[in-house]
Amino acid sequence: MKRALGLVGLALLVACGGAPPPQPPPAAAPPPIPVAASEAPRVTPDAPFRHTPPAPDGKVQFTAPKVSEAKLKNGLRVLVVERHDLPIVSARLVVSVGAGDVPDARPGVMSFFGSMLEQGTKKRSALQLSDDFEAIGAHHGAWVDWDSAGVSLRVLSERLDAGLELMADVALAPTFPEAEIERLRARRIAGIQAEKSSPGTIASNTVAAALFGRGHPYGHSLTGEEADAKKLTRAEVVRAYERLFAPKNAALIVAGDVTPAALLPKLEAAFGAWKGKPGAVTRKPPKAPAKAATDKRVVFVDRPGAQSQIQIVRPGVPHSVKDREAFVVANAILGGMFSSRVNMNLREKNSYTYGARSYFSMRHGAGPFLVAAAVFADKTGPAIKEALSELDGLRRDGPTEEELSLAKESIRLAMPGRFESVADVAAAISDLVVHDMPIDDYEKRSARIEAVTADDVKRVALEYFGSDAMTIVVVGEKATVLPQIDALGLGAIDERDAYGNPLAAAATDGKPAAATDGKPAAAPAKPAAPTKK
Repeated sequence: MKRALGLVGLALLVACGGAPPPQPPPAAAPPPIPVAASEAPRVTPDAPFRHTPPAPDGKVQFTAPKVSEAKLKNGLRVLVVERHDLPIVSARLVVSVGAGDVPDARPGVMSFFGSMLEQGTKKRSALQLSDDFEAIGAHHGAWVDWDSAGVSLRVLSERLDAGLELMADVALAPTFPEAEIERLRARRIAGIQAEKSSPGTIASNTVAAALFGRGHPYGHSLTGEEADAKKLTRAEVVRAYERLFAPKNAALIVAGDVTPAALLPKLEAAFGAWKGKPGAVTRKPPKAPAKAATDKRVVFVDRPGAQSQIQIVRPGVPHSVKDREAFVVANAILGGMFSSRVNMNLREKNSYTYGARSYFSMRHGAGPFLVAAAVFADKTGPAIKEALSELDGLRRDGPTEEELSLAKESIRLAMPGRFESVADVAAAISDLVVHDMPIDDYEKRSARIEAVTADDVKRVALEYFGSDAMTIVVVGEKATVLPQIDALGLGAIDERDAYGNPLAAAATDGKPAAATDGKPAAAPAKPAAPTKK
C-alpha cells in the first residue's frame, strides 16, 4: 500500500512540474559465504555419471516377503514380516468378513460401522483418540469394505507399545456414541447427495442396481442411499460390530522393524483377552446372478455434460476362481494395461477418450466384470460399438504371442510395487487372510502367471467377453446420446436416476411401479430391521 501511494505521489509531482526526489543508492550485494578449502565439492544433478542411464539387463528379480506365523492364546492368528531397513512398523487387525458377506444388513450399515470404530471407546472420546494417535505420530484408520473389516496402524518402532494399546482400544472397546453417529450420519447424507454431481459414481451406482438388483448384497454401493442413512440406528451399528469382530474371523498382520520374539508378548498383552460375541458370523459369499437383473440391454441415466460415462458390464468371477491368473492375463490384454486393446482403440486410434480400461471385481462373491471409459458425448455411440467389437475380437482370434508376452511381463513387473513400504507389505499379506490363500502365495504367483497360455486366454474370452451377454450402462446427455444409442439397434432402454433406481419407481415416490430390476416392483429389497440384542 505504501509503495502504491508513493508512486501516485510521484506521478502527481511530475505532472505538476516538480522534480522527483532523489532515490537512495542500491544496497550493496552481500559478501559471498566463505567455503573451507578442505570441503569436498558437492555432486550436482548434472554430474557426468548422470549423463548415461544404467542399461537394463532384462531381469527383474522379485523376492516375496518371508512370513512368520503364530497364534495368540485366544486363537488369534498372527503373521509377521520383518523389515529392518527403517525404524517403522505397520500393523493391521484384519477381519475376513465384509459387507458383501452379510446379506440381511441394511445397505450402508457395515461401512458406517467401520467409520464409527474410531469415534470413541470405553477409555477415550473421539477427540482423545485423535490426540493420542497424533502424540505418537501414528498413521491410523478403520474400515469395512465388501470382503473385510479392520483397523490399521503405522508408527515408529519405538512407539509401537503405545500404538498397539490404542489400536486394541479402537478394535476391542468401541462405544459408538449417539452424538458421533448423528455427526457422521449428516456427513454421509451430504456425501450421498453429492454423488448426483459425479458421473463416475452415478455409473457405479447404476451398475450395481441394474446388474445385481437391490435384493443382492452387491446391488447397491457400500454407503447405500440417503433413505438408508436416515433410518440407520445405533443398534444396527452395534450388531454389525458383534457379527464381524471376533478372533475366529480375524488375524493380526505386522510388518517392519520388529521380531516375532519381541512382538508376540506385546500382542498378547494388547489382544490376548479378546473373545468376541457368540453371534459372530462366518464368511458366506453371495451367489452370483445368472444374468443382469434388468431385462433391458441398455441402462441410461440422463446427465448433461461434455462427456458420457460408458460401463459395459456382466457378472464376473469370485476371487476364489480356480484359474484366477488366466482371468488376470486375459483382462490385461483386453483393458487392464495402457497397451490393451480397448485403450489402444478408443484412445490412441479414435481419440474418443483419455483412457479406457476393463477389470474383474473379484470379491468373496462374483463382482462385476466391466469395460469402462469416459468418452466425448458426441462419440458415445461409436465408442460403444468399438468396445463391443474388441470384446468379440478377442473371443474370435485369441491373443497374439506379443500381447500374451507383454501382458504377463507387465503383471510380473508390477508385483514388487505391492511391497515397497511396510504398509504395502501389511496390506498385501492382509489379502492372503481375507481371501484364505496360503502364506507362500506370492512366492508362487510369478510361475502361475508365466504358465498362462493363449488357449487359457481364449477360453476366458469365450466364456466372459461375449458382447451379447453385456449390459451397457451409459451416463450422458439425453438429447445428444440417445439418438446414437438408438442407431446401434440395442433395443429398448431402461432409464434410471442418479442412484440407479428406475425412473418409473422414483416417480411414484416408492410405491409399486411397473417393474424394477427384472422383478415385480412391489417386491423391492427391504432394509433389514434392527436386530435386538
